[in-house]
Amino acid sequence: MYHRHGRGTDRQVKAIAMVVLLTVSAATGFYEVREAGAATTGAAGWSKLQHVVIIMMENHAYDSYFGLYCLHTSALCPDDANGLPPGTCMPLDPNNTSAGCERPFNLTTATPHDMGHGWPASHAAYDSGRMDGFYAAEGNETMGHYNGSTIPVYWDMAEEFGLGDNAFSSTLSYSLPNHWYLIAGAAPAQASKELDQLTTMKQKHTYLNESNATPTIEQELDVHPNVSWAYYDWPLVSYSKAINLGAGPGSAYALWNPLAAKHQSYVGFNPGNFQPRTQIFTDLNNDALPNISWVIPDYTFSDHPPDSVDLGQNFTASVVNAIEASPEWSSTAIFLTWDDYGGFYDHVPPPQIDANGDGFRAPWLVISPWTSAGLVVHTQLRFESLLHLVEWHWGLGCLTSRDRNANLPLAFFDFKLNRAPVFFSNETAATYPYRAPTSGVPFIEGPSLMQSTAGGNLTDDD
Repeated sequence: MYHRHGRGTDRQVKAIAMVVLLTVSAATGFYEVREAGAATTGAAGWSKLQHVVIIMMENHAYDSYFGLYCLHTSALCPDDANGLPPGTCMPLDPNNTSAGCERPFNLTTATPHDMGHGWPASHAAYDSGRMDGFYAAEGNETMGHYNGSTIPVYWDMAEEFGLGDNAFSSTLSYSLPNHWYLIAGAAPAQASKELDQLTTMKQKHTYLNESNATPTIEQELDVHPNVSWAYYDWPLVSYSKAINLGAGPGSAYALWNPLAAKHQSYVGFNPGNFQPRTQIFTDLNNDALPNISWVIPDYTFSDHPPDSVDLGQNFTASVVNAIEASPEWSSTAIFLTWDDYGGFYDHVPPPQIDANGDGFRAPWLVISPWTSAGLVVHTQLRFESLLHLVEWHWGLGCLTSRDRNANLPLAFFDFKLNRAPVFFSNETAATYPYRAPTSGVPFIEGPSLMQSTAGGNLTDDD
């Protein structure tokens, strides 16, 4: 799977570049802002960490999932988390507070519709830091949230391992630019615009040219061939086909796979690093998990409204349980997060480090043998913190000031620990708090649940 192949001929590279009107060479801009890598894997037990798995789910703010979690310390909550403050009530009209307000409410089995969460909606909700425009921008569903009865798997993961309550998405916008920040510490300007900005051929060419001019971790990994990696989503087709597909699996414009827009992904040894998401189970069974993995769910199992959060929890549990049941558990850290707020309310104003963000808080869960039960980490984090972690740990260097300056999620780890696996039940009707079984066969969904339907009916969405 990770064999290095030939890089292709110059003629092939030039021919494809002409098709997409590329304006930059593959090396343009790379290393200009790169700092010297100084991995410290031998210090403080970091040599134990050999695998980082990043699972990126969809469209939920921190308060929508964990707003009621461990608000105070107790026997079940050794640390308290920054959830919904008492008395929270969102103005129906931020310019007319006498019009009334909407209070947070529990979501039961009803699934919210897909609320607006692009640049205009998120900035209207943010309202220059006043955080009072969510109802006006989204409607009443913005104040809906879940609890330990409605998302028991996620709450149990937090109870059994670690939760970050001060982690932010990278930009006040939708999926595509946030996925870019995860792998590049930056996003093409065209990617930060609304979805209808990738409809004309001119807009698509602009996006492709900007994408190819944006250095990513893929370029860092190309010059460090001893660091293995995989993007578990779907295998790439040829670049010429990818740029002619509209959206979804196989498309260069897929919203959850920014690397699909880059010509570099299709040449040399790189295509073999893009695998169907089911391949991670095969690799775990064969003791072949790469050093760095990005795991992207199918739309139906992504938590993206209006799809079922039960299916999202089952997908996540199947991946986590498979890792825990494998030999790689003793050397793996799993990071689970969500790519944007999805229109849901969060009460913490995001720090504005530049013109693009940060965005609203996203839940962070960290599962590893070195993460203590019930841990809540208050370190200010963002998606670039995950990029920085793999760069720092494997001596790759940094791409932009964003990842260079992002805090590392070090507080989740105590290498004096050596925790046994905790397998997570798929019984999403369970009542919190409950203890997941500490042994037994993990729940793993079959291929029919893990793969897209034939014909591309399920597509990566916003």
